[in-house]
Parts: sequence; C-alpha cells; structure tokens
Amino acid sequence: MVMAFLLLTLVVGLYYSRRVTTFREYAIGNKQFATATLVATMLATEFGGGGLLRSVEQTYVQGLYWVLVGLSIPLGYWLLSSLMLRMGSFMQHFSLAESIGSVYGNIPKIATALSYMVSNIIGIGMQIIAMETAIKVCIDLNDNGNARMMQNSVTVVATCILIMYSIFGGIRSVTFTDVLQLITFTAVIPLVVWFIFVETNKSVVEVVSILHKEPKFQLSNCLHVNKLFDMAALFLASLSFFIHPTIVQRIYMASTPIQARKLCLYSGIFALVIRKFIALIALLLFVKAPLLSKDQIWPHIFTSLPSIFQGFIAISLLAMAMSTADSYLNVCAVTASHDILGSIKAIKIIADKNKLVLTRLITVIVGICAMLLAFWKRDLLSLFMFALDFSVPIVTAPFLLAIYGFRATSRTALIGMATGIVAILAWNRCVEPITAINGAFPSMLANGLAMLAAHYLLPHPAGTGWVPPDKIYQQRQQEKARIARRSKQERERFFSKENLIKLKPSRVVLLLTGLYLLVIGAASLGYGYDYTGHSLYSYGLLLLSGIGLLYMGCAVYGYHIIPDKAIGICWFFSLLVALPLHLLFSCFLCQTLLVPFILFFTHGTVLLWTLPFYWSLRALAITTGGMLIAICCCKATVVWPDPMIVLPLVGVGSFLVMLVVYFKKQNRIQQERVAYFLQKQATQEAYELKKLAYSEELPTASPQSLLAQEGTILEKAIQNVTQSIAFVDSTTPFLKEDFQSIIDKFAEWAYYFRSRAKRQDQLLLQPTAIPLEALIDAGEVAYQKEKGYLPGLWVEEVVNIPDTMLGDREQLVRLLFLALNHVRQSSASFRFPITLQLQLTQLRYKKREPLEADGDPDCISFPALALILCVGEKSMPTLQAVYDVEDASTTQPMDPFVSPQKVNLHKENLASIVHAHYGLLLLPHAEQLVCLLPLDVSQVREEMLALSLPREAGTQEEASITPHEKTASLARLSSFHDWIPSFESIDPFLIAEILLLLRRCYGFKRHASGQLFYVRAVGIAEWVAAWTDGHAKLVYATLLYDLVRYTRLPLSYIKANYHLIVYCFVENTIAIDSRKRLEESLLAIANRLKESLQKEYFSVLYVKLAERLYDLKHASGYKDPTIVQAMAKESLTIDVELAQRYGEPGMAILLKHAAEEALAGVKPTEPEGGMKP
Repeated sequence: MVMAFLLLTLVVGLYYSRRVTTFREYAIGNKQFATATLVATMLATEFGGGGLLRSVEQTYVQGLYWVLVGLSIPLGYWLLSSLMLRMGSFMQHFSLAESIGSVYGNIPKIATALSYMVSNIIGIGMQIIAMETAIKVCIDLNDNGNARMMQNSVTVVATCILIMYSIFGGIRSVTFTDVLQLITFTAVIPLVVWFIFVETNKSVVEVVSILHKEPKFQLSNCLHVNKLFDMAALFLASLSFFIHPTIVQRIYMASTPIQARKLCLYSGIFALVIRKFIALIALLLFVKAPLLSKDQIWPHIFTSLPSIFQGFIAISLLAMAMSTADSYLNVCAVTASHDILGSIKAIKIIADKNKLVLTRLITVIVGICAMLLAFWKRDLLSLFMFALDFSVPIVTAPFLLAIYGFRATSRTALIGMATGIVAILAWNRCVEPITAINGAFPSMLANGLAMLAAHYLLPHPAGTGWVPPDKIYQQRQQEKARIARRSKQERERFFSKENLIKLKPSRVVLLLTGLYLLVIGAASLGYGYDYTGHSLYSYGLLLLSGIGLLYMGCAVYGYHIIPDKAIGICWFFSLLVALPLHLLFSCFLCQTLLVPFILFFTHGTVLLWTLPFYWSLRALAITTGGMLIAICCCKATVVWPDPMIVLPLVGVGSFLVMLVVYFKKQNRIQQERVAYFLQKQATQEAYELKKLAYSEELPTASPQSLLAQEGTILEKAIQNVTQSIAFVDSTTPFLKEDFQSIIDKFAEWAYYFRSRAKRQDQLLLQPTAIPLEALIDAGEVAYQKEKGYLPGLWVEEVVNIPDTMLGDREQLVRLLFLALNHVRQSSASFRFPITLQLQLTQLRYKKREPLEADGDPDCISFPALALILCVGEKSMPTLQAVYDVEDASTTQPMDPFVSPQKVNLHKENLASIVHAHYGLLLLPHAEQLVCLLPLDVSQVREEMLALSLPREAGTQEEASITPHEKTASLARLSSFHDWIPSFESIDPFLIAEILLLLRRCYGFKRHASGQLFYVRAVGIAEWVAAWTDGHAKLVYATLLYDLVRYTRLPLSYIKANYHLIVYCFVENTIAIDSRKRLEESLLAIANRLKESLQKEYFSVLYVKLAERLYDLKHASGYKDPTIVQAMAKESLTIDVELAQRYGEPGMAILLKHAAEEALAGVKPTEPEGGMKP
C-alpha cells in the first residue's frame, strides 16, 4: 500500500512536470492557479509529517499549553491576510529573498537566502524523520540490524522519489502532488480520530470529564507567570514563523493580492479544522492510555490499531511529510540558484544561462544534506526550535518593515540582522537556560528596533524612509470607506417615514409571528414556573404571549385600519427588544441550559428572517454576550445538558442559522438587483415618454426603428396640430389670428422644450445638482449591480475640485458605468485597479463661424470637469487648459481597440451621453478614457440659445411685415412640412422641431435678398431634397447651417442635439463659403465620416448650388445691383461648370438660366410643380 502511494505520487509529479521550460514556471508557476489549488498546496505544505508527530506528542505531554500554541497556525494565516493588500509591489518576485533584495540590496538578500536555506534543510530533515516513522509500520519494529538497514534503505528510496519529481517538476508538480497528498491525509486523520474514540469505550461526557479533571488540561495551569511568558513567547514566535519562504512562495503564486488574501483566509479556516482533529488524536489517546511517555506515543498508536489502519496512518504520514518536504526542496533550489548565485556578478551570466540545470543540482544536494541531518538529529521539538532561531530573529522584522513601506539601505538592514543574530545567541546562552522561554520573538523585536534606530540616528540617502502603500492597498481602503459611507447613509435613511412604511410585514407573516410568540411565551411560562417557583418572575414571560396576541389581532382586524407606519415601527422595535429579553429571562429562570440553547437558535432564526440584517445580527450578538454573562456570572450553578443532545442541537441550530443568513443575503442581493433594474427600466420608460421621435442611425446602415406610439403631452399637441395643417392648402381661407396663436404657442413650447431638455440617443436631460462623491458612489453601485462585483475603483485626491456639478443624474451615472466598463474590458489584466482622477479644465465653444477666410471665430468658454480613467501602470494623460469642442481632431475620437469596420456600441453610448452634455470624449489609449463635461450643463445650453441672434453682416433691418406676408410665409412653412415627408427617410416630427427652431431664432428678419430667413432656408432645402432624392441628414443640415452662418447659434448646439452626421454636414458647409475652394473640397473633405460614404462627397456642392440658385431667382430683392452681377458672373464661370461635372442633370441648365435672367434684370419665375422643383 505504501509503495503504491509512493509510485502514484511519482507518476502525478512527473505528469505535471512536462511543460516546465522556464525558470519562472519552475519557481512560481504561471500564476494561473485556482484559489482552491493554492489553498490545498498551502495546507499540505504547512501540515507536515514532522508537525503531526510533534503536535500529537507535545499535546499529550504538555496538554492545554500546546493546544493554545497550536492556535497560532490559523491565527497566523488570518493575520497574513491583512498584509496581502500591501504586498502588491512584491507579487512578481520569485522568493522572499528577492523581495528583501529589492528593498535593501544584494547583501541582505544573500543573508536572507542563507538563513532560510538552513531553516528549510532542518524542515526537510523533520519530514524525513516522519517518513522513517511511517516506514517502520511496514517493517519489523525491532532494532535488529537487518530491519534497521532495510528501514534506512526504504527511507533513502522515498527521499529519492521526493527529490526526483521536485527536480523535474518544479512548483507546478509540487502543487498538484500537494493536492493529492492533502486529500490523502485529510481523509485518514478523521478515521484515526474515530477509531481511537471507539477504542476508549467512553462517551463524550466521560471524555470531557476526564480531561477536565486533569491539571495539565485546565486553563489555570497555563496562567502561571513563567509558563504564561513561555507560552506567549512561543506563540508569538510561531506567528512570526509564518513569514517563511514556502508560505511567501505560495502567496507569490497567486495572480493578485486579492487572490492571495482569499488564500490566507480560507487556509486559516481549514487549518483550524485540521488542527482540531490533530489535537483530538492526542486528547483521546490520553483518555485511553494516560501514562505513556513521549517515545511510546506513536508506537502505542500503531500497535493498538488494526493492520489496515496502520497502513492508512503510514500513508498519511508519508503524504504529509512529502507534501512539506518537496515544497522546502523547491524553495531551497530557487533560493540558492536565483538569490545567492544570481546575486554574484562573477557567475551571474552562467547562472542565468543554466539556471534550470543548476536548480535541479541544488535540489539533489539539499535533499542529501537533509537526509544526513535526519539520521544525526532525531528530536523533532529541538529541530523546530532550531528552525525558529535560525529564521525569525534574522529576516522577519526586515520583511515586515518592508511590507509596511519602510525603505532603507543595506547597511541599515545588515545592522538589524546582526543585532538579531547576537540577540538570539545571547538569549540561548544566558536567558533560556534559566527561564526556558524561547528567544526568537524578542530577538526579532531587537532586529526591528535596531533597524529603525540605525535609520534615524545614522545618515541615510534620499529616497529612504517610509513610502506610502501601493495603489491596490489604497484602492481597497477607499473602497471600504465608500462602502461604509453608503452603509451609514442607508442606516440614516432607515428611520425615514417611507422606509418605516416598507417595514410593515404581510398579513400572513404577522399572523405566523404572533402565533410563534404566543406558543413560545406560554411554554416558557409553564417551564419557568415549574422549575423556579418564582411566580412573579415567571409571569413576566407572559409579555411575549401578549405581543403575540397583539400581532394576531392586528393581522385579523386592524391590518388595513392601523397606519402602515405605526405597524412598521411596532413590529420592528417589539421583535428587536422582546426576543432578546425573553432569551435572557430564560437563562435566569431555567436551571438547565437546554431551553436557552433551543430558544437561542429559534429566536435567532426569527430575528434574522424578519428584520434587516444590520439590526438582527447586532441583536443576536448582544444577546449572545448577555447569555454568557448570565450563565457565567449570575447563576451559582449551571446544569449542562447531555452533550449527546447538545452537540446535535448546536449542529442543527448552527446549520439552520447559517442557512437563513445565506438565503436572506441572497434574497437581499436579488431584491437589490431587481430594484435596480426596475428603477433603470422605469427611468428608461420615463425618458421614452419624453423623447423626440427621431430615430438615429448607427454607422452600420440598419433600418430605422419604429416611432414611439406614445409621447409627452407636448409631443401629442405638436403631433395633432401639425397633422391638422395637412387640411390647409393655399386656397383654404383661415383666420390669421388663430393661426398666429398656434405658431406662437409652438415657439413657446419649443423654447420651453429646449430649456428643459436636449437630445441624447432619443433621451432628454433633466439637469440637477449632483455631489461628485454621490456620483462616484452611484456609478460604483451601478457597476456592482450590472456585473455582480465591484470595479476596483481608486479615486485620486485632487484639491480645488468643486463638490457638485449640474447634469442629468441618471445619464451621468450611466456614463460613469459605461466608462468603467469600457476601461476594464480594454485592460489586458484584471488585477490592476481603475484609477479615476478629477481635474478642472475649460471647454470652448464657437459663437459663430467666420465668413472670411482669415477670420477668427468668437468663442465662449465654460468651466468643465475632466473625468480621467486609467487602468494599469501607465501614467495619467496630461490635460490642456482649454479644449475646443468643435476642433476637428476631437470631433470623432479614435478607438484603437475596435476596427473601423465594426461598431463599438459602448463607445457610441459613451459619446452620445458626453455630446448630449455639450462635452468632449477622448480616448488617448486603449486603457485610458477622458470625459470632459461642463460643470453646469444648463448654463451652457441657455448661453447657446441666448446667442441665437441675427448677425449684422449679410442681413437687413427688420422692415414692416404685412399681415398678408406673414400669412403667406407661414403657409409656405406648412406646405413644406406637408410635402417633405413624401420622402420615406424624412422624419416629420424632426422637421417640425427644426422649423420651430428656425422661427424662434430668425423671427421675421430678412436676408439681403429680401426674403425671410426661414422662407429662404425652406426654399433651399426644397432644391436639395429634389436633387438628392430626399437625403434626410443633408436636408436637416441644409435647414440648420444658415442658423450658424447668420446667427450666433453655436455648432456645439447642433452637435449635442442632432445626429453627428448632421453636425458634420453643417460644419463642412459652413467651412466652405468660397466658390474657388468648392471644387477643392470635393477632392479632400475634412469630414472623416464621409471617407466611407462615397455618395456624400457632393453634399457641400448640392447645398451651395441650391443656395446660389435660390438667391439668383430672388435677385430682384437685392438693393445693391453689383452684388447680383457678381453672383451671376461667378455662377456662369464656376457654378455651372461644377454642376456639369458633379451635379445632377438639369442643375447646370437651371443655374445658367437663372444667372442670365439676373444679369438681364428679368425677374425669374418659380418653377412649375409647386413644392417639387
């Protein structure tokens, strides 16, 4: 059986060693191990065969003293878990010595490596002794020469097998053999405990009674001064011994500090269970045979067990010994080759070239040295103390200081290490022989104090001293602070009226709870009265029954009569107070603790299920403390029930409580997620009801979605009135006042509409003041609800940042979520936190576009907030003082993560929200994102609309407009509105909105041709629609571009409220105002979007030629004839040629005819066909 296990271990080790080709894989693997695998190898390394032998022997001999010392193992793991977030800068190292070298230099690194080499050889020697003990089970136990020789031979063979797969496999092979060995000994040890318990022929109560009477198992025996100091020193030294190269190597095998933290937490939990079973072996053995000496303990265990169990114990010892020894061998090989020889410059090149071969050779040498040590020294406790003395005083203090951010020179570290060596030597020579107190921990303290003294008292170069923690630790601390702040805010909102109403239980829950309280109160009354005879105190238990009757009466008669708030308050406080008080009264009144135990689990289950977690858990904790005080301090005699009843009761009750906690937590998480998505859906529906019926197209030519069937009252009114215009034609009489009233209302509605909302992916903004702290919290919560985990956000602290900004809260939260998601998905690694930096800058918007080639536009600037997100080690991008929102280089940010042929929906949503807030989106790198948002979006929007006034250049003073002309112009608008939807791609509602914007911005002001501005815009749009077969985006741009040209309406307003293609059309049309530059623009259009849309190269040509054709046909309205002559001559020489080369058939003829008529002074006539040019 033993040989089969050894061969299985060898096969598994060699199988997982096939792919080891680099030194990193040999040392720490590929850092892609599952957490369960790391926990298994951590526990298998910690619980060695030597430790099992030593723990059983010392627990049997020293009693409770060694049981308490053994608690240092789980506690050590839990303390290590608190350090993991500070070890981010060390996680890429191969060994503990390399980490020491990165902080203190090469000489302390070599000293650390030598110290741990000796300590690990001692550890391997202890495991070889355990292997020899296991092999004795399979051979004759007498000490004759042949048996002794065979025992030594098999020990050598087992050690060679151990060395073999450690040589070829590296840490990957060691890890997976550790998993096999952990499964083996964790399965065997409980069986051994059970069999020894059966062999005692005693019940649990008798075992506890025997141990309680034995002095060495009593707590008072450990409280003597000398023994207490001895135990404390050994306990602290064992804790310090967890800064060990094998444990640190397992930590470095984790992919992130977060996984390393989980590794230590889980290892501590399982280590406590394993340690409990190991202690039970010694305790039950003492009950069975209390007079054994230390050397007789394991022989007695083997002889008292059947042969099959002897084989199981032998396999368990071999598994535990080999799992620890192979880890020590691997660490020694890595330490010697990488840290010692790799630090020597003379052989550095050779060591790097043949590092794997050298590592395997060192493994053989270390294994042989450890085997020789095992044959020479047999006392496991002495070897353990020697290992402590050789590592803890030398290395632990420098490494702990390095973790906490202490940086010093090699001289400082060497002074501390030398102090630790001198201290342990002096302690072992002078103090320990007198007091029997281990000196490893005091020597470690001397080491740390000497380092600090040397640093502060001696000169030290710049760059040394205390450095702040790394970003991962700061991010976790910030995350905890934000969670605590949100929890505090949630508790403050708990007692609000709305929340107290929500506490009202359902009628069924109220009825069942009342029935439970009634039954428990009546039963407690009878039990307490019978056992105490104190009727006055017993009647106090009737209070619970009274509360139960009130609950039942309220459920039956007053559920809909009593206010919800009153029911919620009474329900919450009565349960929170009554159940703990009833449990405490039961502890005082009952002579046996069986009833309080039952009530504790039943009351706890009811509290946890009915009340919120925060309050129910605290009530349960306070009640537990009160029970302990009542039992230990207030009762003279305590009658413990039969353990055979209590133990199943505790097990079932604990399982029930944990089950309730689990389901309550899952239910709470699901409720929060459902509430989040319901709120998100409600917000989306609210925006859908308020959105404008304009279906935007993505860059892929997908069909337009159907228009929403429902809208706001305003939209319905606009729809009804615009549809009624269809019944009015040029011959239908109507009342001027009625029609003007309708138009005026339209203008008022449009102004109100634009002052309250703007377009963003068919959504409307609702600007509100948002605290930046609350915005970050909401974005983090949204990410957690969507993804199921926190994003790992670290917010850099920047001074002089305002506390609030004005924007649409829902959209800004959505923006932050999309930004976090974009950066996280773009990151190559999930182990780095996302850095969020807030900076102040300015956004600059152009008031107008220059009509002259060399003119500079007037601009208006607004304060803006930059949200910079970055993941990884890259530095944050540097911001400019001012950003031009309409700059061509920032109009369409490039995404290096998405090819131009694909549509990045996340980026589209990001850009749409940012543009809707009149902001700017920058993507400087795949793992970086910059969102520039105005601090007050309402101010920007109002300023833009307020600037929409007619220009002085190119306009006439507003002349008196006759009622007939007003009526005719409005009829012209209605006719255009009725005709233009005949093209399928045109959205009539968006056309109506643009016409209202034209009416508001232009008023009744005229162009130089004498035509009203909005009538002129409609006329030009008619020609463009006819020539381009109703190209929707170009028609919209034609109507809008003169607003920018002849008014102060900024381009940013169009960019924020209309599709980006419309904005680009307007931008290009405004930029090209000279006929000489028009043909050049056809060859190199500045708009990047048009590079993939060939038919839209001629958009500027169509708009300019339609504008020129309209002005020529209304040349009689110009007061200056020289302007008309110049236009006509320019058209004959340039426009006609452009129309012939690039335009539609007939364009050149129309232009030539209109120019000739303008030169001849003949008033041109409108083309036949009405609205169809």
